[in-house]
Amino acid sequence: MFIGAVVKQTGASAKAVRLYEALGLLGKVQRKGAYRYYSPAQLNQISLIRQAQRLGFRLAELSPLLNAGGSSPDWPALAQQLATKQAAICREITRLQHLQQQLQLIMQEISDCSSQTPIPPIAACSARA
Repeated sequence: MFIGAVVKQTGASAKAVRLYEALGLLGKVQRKGAYRYYSPAQLNQISLIRQAQRLGFRLAELSPLLNAGGSSPDWPALAQQLATKQAAICREITRLQHLQQQLQLIMQEISDCSSQTPIPPIAACSARA
């Protein structure tokens, strides 16, 4: 499949597909004359790369997993990377939930302070804003 068809089918730009090739993420890409010709396996590889990028993976993280020299990814290593990424996301969610709680407390303090009559100066309120 030529690059135009790959672009249409995967949604990746031609520039991105060439980058994946340059980084060795697609293995050896055949040529038909002056044109690159991508196999169905490489098409699947491009889809996998794009899905991994949507999940927050950088190409540098994927390179050792997809550049194993074989025709298929290193599935056990990829599964380990997914587990590591999932743990990092869980930590980030916990951190963001803590920030959300802090914001709610500050908003409540501001609300309590602004409902007083007369409204006290900001230094008299306990908000950390």
